Amino acid sequence: MKKFAADLWAGVRTGPARAGLAFSSLALGLFAVTVLLATLEALQRQARELVDSFGAGSVVLTRPAEPRWNRRQVDFFRANLGAEAWVSGVKVLPPIPGVDFTVAAADGELAGARGWRWASGRALDELDVRQGARHAVAPVELCRQRGWRTGETIAVGPELYRLVGTFAAGGESVPGLAPETVFVPHTADAFETADADALARVDALLFRARPGTAPEALRRRIAALLAQPGLGADGVEWTTPETLLRGVRRWQRAIGWTAGAGGALGLLLGAATLAGMLLTGMRERVAEIGLRRALGARRHEIAGLFVAEALALTGAAAVAGLLAAEIALRLWGSRFPLPFEFGLQTRLLPLALAAGLALGCSAGPAWMAARLPPAEALRNE
Repeated sequence: MKKFAADLWAGVRTGPARAGLAFSSLALGLFAVTVLLATLEALQRQARELVDSFGAGSVVLTRPAEPRWNRRQVDFFRANLGAEAWVSGVKVLPPIPGVDFTVAAADGELAGARGWRWASGRALDELDVRQGARHAVAPVELCRQRGWRTGETIAVGPELYRLVGTFAAGGESVPGLAPETVFVPHTADAFETADADALARVDALLFRARPGTAPEALRRRIAALLAQPGLGADGVEWTTPETLLRGVRRWQRAIGWTAGAGGALGLLLGAATLAGMLLTGMRERVAEIGLRRALGARRHEIAGLFVAEALALTGAAAVAGLLAAEIALRLWGSRFPLPFEFGLQTRLLPLALAAGLALGCSAGPAWMAARLPPAEALRNE
């Protein structure tokens, strides 16, 4: 082991400035690559969570300006998409004094249209709507914060509702609805109004593709139905998994171009310097190579010296880059504008990249050194 380390040190000593430049460039490049991988891994996880929360086959239609959606349009879509999608309309109730969470009224098809995972109890159904039942469903996180349990009576302003179910939602999946939204049946009692038009209004139409219906096909069907008289698409805002992921994709492209370009430049400079260092070292060590061959060293042993030298240098640079990236992100992560995550892939890929660069850069000099005839090497000395 001592002899092996001495051989490596002898190779580095032939060009310490080149070795230092190669190490610094590779460490800087691998630092940028590690930051890139850590950020992309976190953004990818965030994208998966957004899609899981919203629903892969879901579509939300909203109309911020007048005329608003109404129950007749919910029934129209439901009649035409019955075999292809769940359809639900949601109406956000006016702010209730003393209530610091959002309350929304929904019909009995809300559960199917959202596709939430029910943690306990059951969803609202059509019987709740028809009977005007004082029932409610709420997200698990809000129930944990308030200490609510399924079957208990909860206060929604001056009214009392029985909590019949809790669901795991997460994320702001419907425009205008915060994650801590409590849903109650869409009935006249929920609005305390005699205005039939106000009661019929809904703020969003929720769709989710049934099994066997492709999300793209559902979107095309909805767009075709919107073209019907009285259902014009003017002013309609579409929310789909793709629209939710636009921001994530933008950040992925931005970090890919910046960190990716910086990492590529660093690695290119480091690889070129490393290859030059090994080639120069091979030429300066011709006599040593000839002597080793004369003393019985085999070709693969000579080639292994240069490969091991490259692996040692790139391996040290990779470890330095990894440690620097992790320390920097963990210390100053609060100032970093993007999420980051150090998983197994983030730690292994820079090491694999460093090993690949070492093998690529050392292949030429190692092959030339191994093919060098001993007699010629000694004669050149």
